[in-house]
Amino acid sequence: MKKIIAFIALLFPATILVAQDKQSFNTDNMPIDKISKLITYTDVVQVKNTSAATLYKRAWDWFNTFYKNPTDVIRESDSTKGTIIGKSRFKIYNAPDKKGLKTDAGLIMYTIKVNVREGRFKYEITELNQKAASYSPLEKWLDTSAQTYTTAYVGYLEQVDTEVRETIDNLKKAMSTTPPVKKDDW
Repeated sequence: MKKIIAFIALLFPATILVAQDKQSFNTDNMPIDKISKLITYTDVVQVKNTSAATLYKRAWDWFNTFYKNPTDVIRESDSTKGTIIGKSRFKIYNAPDKKGLKTDAGLIMYTIKVNVREGRFKYEITELNQKAASYSPLEKWLDTSAQTYTTAYVGYLEQVDTEVRETIDNLKKAMSTTPPVKKDDW
């Protein structure tokens, strides 16, 4: 019996790997705030030897370059408090059909807050929800016992997680790099 199992395992390793890959995203790893119970991505990032004013300028510049329409995204900005709050959105898609066509599954709305202080900044991405006639939080996609639950939610949450983490990586990079100094060579 052991020889048969070993033989099958040798013949079909690709099948086993593909099956594991499809289940690689674990919704239990979504960052849930203990107090609000909302999906919340947050962290404090140290940026040594950088003033709050410099970090605020970098955050402002990031908002204005990262988002296509920053005036629509930025809802509040206060340089004295060192805070910028924005509301943005991105698309998610259904799993590709047999022909490989991905169809639109809706818009995900979120709030992003960046607070700066001397030598550090804090980001928070929260209030993730699917754009609908009424507020539709993504936390309901985590409830596998709900009657409305569908396995497509796992793919949607994976897309959300990927998009948010790419946004965070982009923000961290912009906040930690010093722009090149322009030399006046005339």
